[in-house]
Amino acid sequence: MAIGKHTHIVLVEDNPDDELLTIREIKHSGFNGKITSFSDGEEAYHYLKTPKKIPTLIILDVKLPKLSGIDILRRVRSQKELSMTPVVMFSSCDEPCLVEEAYSLGANSYVVKEDQFLDSADQLTGLINYWTKIHKPITAI
Repeated sequence: MAIGKHTHIVLVEDNPDDELLTIREIKHSGFNGKITSFSDGEEAYHYLKTPKKIPTLIILDVKLPKLSGIDILRRVRSQKELSMTPVVMFSSCDEPCLVEEAYSLGANSYVVKEDQFLDSADQLTGLINYWTKIHKPITAI
């Protein structure tokens, strides 16, 4: 299991307030690993295309500047070293076609943020606990 300081979450969120609140809630959930955050998709993918360490979890917003979360997901899933890394789409976007596309491209979960971000705290705590403490990862082939 991916517990402790060796865990690494990559967060891609373009709204600065949501980014800060998400990081705060991740830490509040008891996560004590590394969090690497990006505010645009292109920057995030540049980091992910040659990762020094495989992330434990990637959390993607859907609508991002320069490169969408869907585009990042598509590219991440085409990389052998990231093909088994859990990817959670965490977005306020609830368009059925995007949800379907995310799953068809290999998203492990699609979570729609609550209208009031603070209501999303329980969602985040559950996600972080599942993907970093409960989930048994498959190592990349």
